[in-house]
Amino acid sequence: MGAQVSIKKCQDYSYDQVYRAVKEGVDLLGGMGSFVSTGERVLLKPNFLVGRSPEKCVNTHPAVVKAVAQLVLETGARPMIGDSPQMGSALKVAEKCGVAEAARELGIEIVEFEPVDVKHPQGKCFKQFTVGKVVLEADKIINLPKLKTHGLTFLTLAVKNVFGCIPGIRKAQWHVRTAHKGSAYFSQMLLDLYTLVNPVLSITDGIVAMQGKGPGFGDPHDLGLIISGTDALAVDAVITAVLGLPPKRFPTLKVALNEHYDTARLSSVNVLGEPIDKVTAHDFHFPPEITEMKGLIKSILGFLKGPLTTHPCIDTKLCRQCNNCVEACPLHCISAGEGGFAINSKECIQCLCCMEVCPHGAVDLREGALLKLFKHQKK
Repeated sequence: MGAQVSIKKCQDYSYDQVYRAVKEGVDLLGGMGSFVSTGERVLLKPNFLVGRSPEKCVNTHPAVVKAVAQLVLETGARPMIGDSPQMGSALKVAEKCGVAEAARELGIEIVEFEPVDVKHPQGKCFKQFTVGKVVLEADKIINLPKLKTHGLTFLTLAVKNVFGCIPGIRKAQWHVRTAHKGSAYFSQMLLDLYTLVNPVLSITDGIVAMQGKGPGFGDPHDLGLIISGTDALAVDAVITAVLGLPPKRFPTLKVALNEHYDTARLSSVNVLGEPIDKVTAHDFHFPPEITEMKGLIKSILGFLKGPLTTHPCIDTKLCRQCNNCVEACPLHCISAGEGGFAINSKECIQCLCCMEVCPHGAVDLREGALLKLFKHQKK
């Protein structure tokens, strides 16, 4: 039997509805008892990007986290909740996004990710990672992504959510390590990390998704779905189909298909619950695609990087000079000037860490002048 993915409708975040949709979706996959056992320590890994209220659609909604935790408790297993935000602690983000309150109601611990090195011989390209110690110590991991757009990876779904298993600032270091070969290389890193973390379930919060300027300041989109699966790649394949996106336009799936990961093919996925064609979103707004330079072209035409690529820029009218972007930038190419903060586009590796951590939505994507001209001529 191939990978299984279930789709269940859920119109809002009232807890009874969420619990019912999550339970029915997991039951279609065999029930929570098929994945976790009495006495096991189970890490629930939500998306804790930054500390914002649930209405902002930035993090996995507390009702979804609570519902999954309740199902785990009902099996006799011992759930805990953890993630590693780019800045700050998991507990601080959990307090602001409402998950900490849900955890207290159920008597569940919020855990921080203490870094530990681990070898991964099965990785196709990347054979060693630094991850949270608890990621290795947990008996089982349940992945709880938020369905969102993302400036760098186009979407941030189930596979991308495991990137949070890398503690804090070390995520930015991975952007530096992979930047010279482009987004495909970063996607391969995500796939290798996913096979290391190996969650037993991925349950996606797609009740109110984020579209447009993700992952931190996009717009809400009422999708009304909980999408769960035994394989994160299969979940991502189903979600892209629901959004009407060709898989080759989603970097992670494109790499997975090229590298012959079987579960990346929708035809190999057994979809349960709602049929995809009955829940397809026809008006979902995607982010602009990143245009990048790499390899020989970058070496020869590096001086034209700004005009020829899509790169982040700072809107000085929205910027409050909180310094988050300066601290998050792995190459320290953001500085303060007379007109406010500015990004050196020649040094920028387009990792968009600045966009992720800005609490004011002041970082946006801008197309270079030559790129705009080429696109206009193409039209």
